[in-house]
Amino acid sequence: MTGFSGLHDSILIHILSFLYAKQVIRTSILSTRWRYLFALLPNLHFDFEGDLWRRGYTSYRHIDIYSYGCLVDKMLITHNMTNIDKLRLKCRAMIDPDRFHAWISAAVHRGVKHLDLNISPGKFTTRPAVLFTCRTLVTLKLCMEFDFVLDVPKGAHFPNLKTIYLEEVNFSNDDSVKSLLSGCTSLEDLVIEKFLMSNISNFNISHHLLKRLTLLYTYQSDYGWITIDAPNLVYLEYDDELVAGYSLQNLQSLVKADIDISNSLEVDGSTFFRGICNVRSLILSDTSLELLLSCEPLPVFANLVKLKIHCSNDLRPYYGQWEKGLETLLSSLPELEKLEFNQEALISLREKVPSCLLSKLKSIKISGFTDERDCIGKAKYFLKNGRALEKLTIRTSLRYSEERKSKISKVLSASPRESKHLCIFIF
Repeated sequence: MTGFSGLHDSILIHILSFLYAKQVIRTSILSTRWRYLFALLPNLHFDFEGDLWRRGYTSYRHIDIYSYGCLVDKMLITHNMTNIDKLRLKCRAMIDPDRFHAWISAAVHRGVKHLDLNISPGKFTTRPAVLFTCRTLVTLKLCMEFDFVLDVPKGAHFPNLKTIYLEEVNFSNDDSVKSLLSGCTSLEDLVIEKFLMSNISNFNISHHLLKRLTLLYTYQSDYGWITIDAPNLVYLEYDDELVAGYSLQNLQSLVKADIDISNSLEVDGSTFFRGICNVRSLILSDTSLELLLSCEPLPVFANLVKLKIHCSNDLRPYYGQWEKGLETLLSSLPELEKLEFNQEALISLREKVPSCLLSKLKSIKISGFTDERDCIGKAKYFLKNGRALEKLTIRTSLRYSEERKSKISKVLSASPRESKHLCIFIF
């Protein structure tokens, strides 16, 4: 350890930054030089459950919770000799609200930039006023529990906050959502997961600088609305059911969308899909495709160049019940250049060939491919009509032997093709 003690403080602090807080604090007994070195760490990581697991415990003990709290107190409050760059608190044991607020206050006063809280603070509505005055925050991540309600006051101001990740965090009302977003004047990335809309009538996400928005598994009310007004939004991920209504405005900058909607066809998705029809790259689940095909009239995706349909194994048997398939959507994609789909999503082959296949489609990837006549016919259809086609990738079942793959290759290679620059790959 003598060799380590001879190193510059900045090097020792860098080494300590790779350790958990409890391991760091133990180094203070090595020598006088190390006694208060931990107080200079810019990154603090407290992981209560991880520490229990490493010691072989599988359940909480009161003494462990007390010890954990004292450790955080010592490193956050008692020894506050330097600013904090990153603070991560992970503890699902019940933490006293006053103590929790004291930790947040200490982090704010020490200029924390990246705050990551994975914590169960008890059943209370939190409004630690000091958090909403933190001008240094760049990243805020809150992973709580459904009894945690975030009540954001008017006038909250996070001038440097660019990324917000909220999981199992509820808002007290519509105004609380508005206060948070209006106070984040530099916000670029917003992720909301497992969000309960019981207190919200209109979940209004309006922000002029927001670039990426992710909404996952919200627990919605039957009457809730979602409003998205984001002129600089380039990426949208929506994995959920549809709510009662949507207002999607100013999404002309949208480049990529990843949509997985699990509703039945009793819900009309027209407003939602019309709101994202300017997108250039689109990923759809099979259930989202079915919902889109039910829209009247079918939206035209005039700028779409890349489309991927991902298939759920549980729903494959139901493709045969569809009245319309991917072939219907292709007629609304005049600029499409790259297409990926499971062969079962293509229900029929239209005599009127989609314009994108005649002049634009360059790459097609078909998964779930078989050597059955119907499936082979689908590939031949693309070969026959794909004038701009450069690459056709066929992905068969894992159980297919090389001999069966070779037979597919021979059949397709001998089939008429419109493109002279086409390569066929079979896996």
